[in-house]
Amino acid sequence: MADRRGGDAERVPRASVVMTVYTDQRFLNAAVNSILTQEFDDLELIIVDDGTGEDAVFQALARRDRRIRLVINPTNLGTAAAANRGIEAARGEIILRLDADDIAEPAHVGRLVAALDENSELGLVGHAVTLIDETDRVVGAQHMPETDLEIRWTILFHNPFYHSTIAYRRGCFEAAGRYRIDELVSQDHYLWFDMLPLCRARNLAEPLTRYRLNTLGLTATNATNARNRTHPIRQASWARLGLTYDLYDDALAQDLTRFIRGHVIAVDRRAVAYGKLLGVLKAFLAASRPFARTEDAVAARQLAHGIVARMLANPPAGPKEMLLICRLCWPLDWRGVTGAVTRWLAIELKAWLSKLNRSRTN
Repeated sequence: MADRRGGDAERVPRASVVMTVYTDQRFLNAAVNSILTQEFDDLELIIVDDGTGEDAVFQALARRDRRIRLVINPTNLGTAAAANRGIEAARGEIILRLDADDIAEPAHVGRLVAALDENSELGLVGHAVTLIDETDRVVGAQHMPETDLEIRWTILFHNPFYHSTIAYRRGCFEAAGRYRIDELVSQDHYLWFDMLPLCRARNLAEPLTRYRLNTLGLTATNATNARNRTHPIRQASWARLGLTYDLYDDALAQDLTRFIRGHVIAVDRRAVAYGKLLGVLKAFLAASRPFARTEDAVAARQLAHGIVARMLANPPAGPKEMLLICRLCWPLDWRGVTGAVTRWLAIELKAWLSKLNRSRTN
């Protein structure tokens, strides 16, 4: 049984931030400080010592602020089980997660709570991230799918959230069955999959967490065959669309993931990747979705238009492949295809005329 210590027993906070800690404690103080200095202060911080055996470290943390409460696991249970224990001890109706090596920006908790307050159907919300290294140096940023529709599209290929950006309603968490304790690494990805049939979801555009690229972190130390752990999510998600999941080729899957995240695929790999992506997109847009709302129609058009525009701006090699992709794109955005073909023909005509003029001159 977990041992719960510290905190203000009389106080019921609006939000509870849950942080699990095991071996890597290099960034723990910075993570804790980032919660204690939030602009939104109606919160508690639940720190789960998942069998570290370093009681003095955690008691010193608890003495720093009355909003800190400890959950002490005598032995290591793993991140999923430890998080479930921490949420059991939490008193807030809004649960936020922060890994012990990440940094929450000062507006992090307040923005997430406000987003949940604005929409009673919203049960799961995250945001974009700033990427930092182990020296706190900013090394990049990652935008995330923002609308409910984009999130449901993204989970067909990869995780649509960073765990340390997340807030969710306790009721949705419980209804989804909590973190799956048998998923030792990808328990967050499975939780989103289990929650999406129960509520709407959103990512805020603002990067409100500094996500650390940590060589000793759970993700980095379990990187081998990482996608194999989450194939069941995609198998079930594709089956709901009437599709048979067959994306076991890691190279092709990486191409699709890179494209969805806004990157350009190598020209010689575009035809296959675009064809696969468009086939799934067609089934996705035709399918019914839980908690669908009128604004989803606008999001669907924007999604289709954006994908088609990016494909036609970076077409596959060769006119035959180009025409095939145009044919697949036509039902999704015929105006975009018409414009792209017109531009392509103009370029080809200009090149032909230039060649003709050179031959006449010679």
